Amino acid sequence: MNVHISPSLLSLPEAETKEWVKKVDGQVDSFHIDVMDNQFVPNYTLERFAPPFVAQLKTKSAKDVHLMTEIPSKYYNTYFEAGADLIIFHYEAVKNPGLEARAIHNFGMKAGISIKPNTPESVLDEYLDQVDLVLVMTVEPGFGGQAFLANQLPKIEALRQKAPELDIAVDGGINPDTGRQCLQAGANVLVAGNAIFNQPDPLAALDTFNRLKQH
Repeated sequence: MNVHISPSLLSLPEAETKEWVKKVDGQVDSFHIDVMDNQFVPNYTLERFAPPFVAQLKTKSAKDVHLMTEIPSKYYNTYFEAGADLIIFHYEAVKNPGLEARAIHNFGMKAGISIKPNTPESVLDEYLDQVDLVLVMTVEPGFGGQAFLANQLPKIEALRQKAPELDIAVDGGINPDTGRQCLQAGANVLVAGNAIFNQPDPLAALDTFNRLKQH
């Protein structure tokens, strides 16, 4: 499986977001955009990462929109029009994950499904062939800068055994060390924010992540 690095824009100061996106565009596989409604999770970024802002990010790298919202389907059309390549919704937020995945695919985007730390990976068994990516949250979603939850590693291992060809992403407390652990467990997409953008030299930090592709 190819390893992908996906920097999380949530960790950037709002005023510097566009500048950094331009600076690292093409050096990363995708940009991870966290959209939160202050209902599904206790944080609000709907205004900051609204579709018009995402549309302004003219990137070579893909744009992955992670909807941490109560009714994700409300946003599929507007983020499609904004140029999103992948929409990730939460298993815990919907009644019929298969229907959500089909709705996203109907727009021509890839569909991802995410689970919180307290949700067992087994709930996804019947949907693994209906999505393009599974995102395992390795912190409780809502805020950046939290410590990595190592007890999520067995979930990654189980998912990889069940779906050898599926993209498996991890998000939360990912740095080069925890990222390596996740890759060894079977993940192939690393979402990282603070470990890149909150470092003295973000470009050097990103280079360290990109070297993990040779793991």
